[in-house]
Amino acid sequence: MPLGLEAFSLSGERACTGFLTGLWQCAPMPVSISSAATSLACMCVLSLAACSAAPSEAPAPVVNEVDPYLARALNDPLMIDPDLSWRNEANAAITIGHDHALPSFKGSDGAASRARETARLELLESGPIPDLPATATGGPGISLAAQFGVEAVLDAISAPAQCRKDIIGDFAVAQNMPDYAKVMPHGMVRVAAAVYQPRCELRLVRYITPVTVEDALQYHYTLATRSGFQPAYYLDPEASIEADRRGRFFKVFARPASGDLTAVDIITWEN
Repeated sequence: MPLGLEAFSLSGERACTGFLTGLWQCAPMPVSISSAATSLACMCVLSLAACSAAPSEAPAPVVNEVDPYLARALNDPLMIDPDLSWRNEANAAITIGHDHALPSFKGSDGAASRARETARLELLESGPIPDLPATATGGPGISLAAQFGVEAVLDAISAPAQCRKDIIGDFAVAQNMPDYAKVMPHGMVRVAAAVYQPRCELRLVRYITPVTVEDALQYHYTLATRSGFQPAYYLDPEASIEADRRGRFFKVFARPASGDLTAVDIITWEN
């Protein structure tokens, strides 16, 4: 009888000694030599598997919660105030003095074309784009080119006294402008402020765009007319459109800026 099979008899009786005792029930069972060898090999594998240490369970993955403030910071539109961007000169080897901020980007024919086309497609979704009307006389007689602070702008346009209290500077204002006073596509916001008083709700946004003065004013003129305004178009001393309707006042000023850009100011209030 081959070595290792002496525990089995040809009559089918199985011995109950050795390490197989705990794995097999001792009962008569007809087997052959070949089946006995196969069974013995299988039992060895099972025995070794039983003697090995049970694998430890992997720790449950930790799911980190998303910080809502971080998510907002990563997903909000980027707005830059160039009046502040140049002031931080930390670790600068050389500093250059400026009495005003430089534009954050320069205009070009390509940038102007992209901004103009985006604005045109947006306006065409709601109908044809009207031309600017003939220029009117007796305009506001003011220019905002030299007015840098929000208070100075409100003084220049003779905003009501109740619209000059507790001015809040917040770039989020630019995202919450009324439909008739939205920032033009591809415009970069430089200043955004608001006043929330019981008798006055005012919003002011100053931005720059690569399109021309006429393109910018045509965009704002179209939005205003579609909202029920009838804006007047002035050129002296700088290009602007102005309108009022049922206690809502709307002004847009535009002028050439450095870097082949156009500076635009939007002021609207209700009282």
